[in-house]
Amino acid sequence: MKKYNTKAVVLKSVRYKDSDKIFTLFTKDYGKITAIARGVRKINSRRSGSLDTLNYATVNIHEDRLEFKNIEEVKVIESFKTLKGNLGKSAKAYYIIELVHKATGEGEHSPEIFDLLLKCLRALDRNGYSGDLFISYFEMNLMKLTGYQMSLNKCEKCQRVLDDSWGRYYFDVENGGLECERCTGNTGIEISVKTALYLQQIFDGKILREMKKSVPEIDELMKMYIGRKLERKFKSLEIEG
Repeated sequence: MKKYNTKAVVLKSVRYKDSDKIFTLFTKDYGKITAIARGVRKINSRRSGSLDTLNYATVNIHEDRLEFKNIEEVKVIESFKTLKGNLGKSAKAYYIIELVHKATGEGEHSPEIFDLLLKCLRALDRNGYSGDLFISYFEMNLMKLTGYQMSLNKCEKCQRVLDDSWGRYYFDVENGGLECERCTGNTGIEISVKTALYLQQIFDGKILREMKKSVPEIDELMKMYIGRKLERKFKSLEIEG
């Protein structure tokens, strides 16, 4: 048996028996873990609100001889109240935690993904902007961290450096790379020059006001690419739509 504390973001929960819940947590130290909180659904439980989905908290875990994880103590660090109070932003937040849940395996240690998730939740919570491009930033960087890095600063086939001199611009939805007019194949979708030039900037975290007009095109490209690579459907996107 062992006990340990870890910082975690609550990804989801399901009811279990009469008064318990099983939680999926994404932790700084242990990656994604599943743990049970016994009695958390009782009216007098002090842990109930502390384990709301999206909360960032310090969690005390007790692991028994059979390696079942039990949540004993919880202390909220950030609850993201502003984010949760905005329907549009909360839908985006639920999408990125669902994306983390489906892109990671149980127990896969990934502090980089944890830091990326926390960074984007804080950006959604504190920024007056709706957050669409923060989501694109999150998607691009999560794909990189899970082994699906995109090629956004040159033609993925001929290695021609991206600039505004290309005749046309294409995005390869299979490989997540840009293609010039000389190299595009059957999976290349034509995109605007502005979108092509913005993609690498967004990946690097350079989010500018003038990018807002390209949001629909960028968002569509990212959802197509993620859908191809993860082969998953996202319930949170159905709610957002």
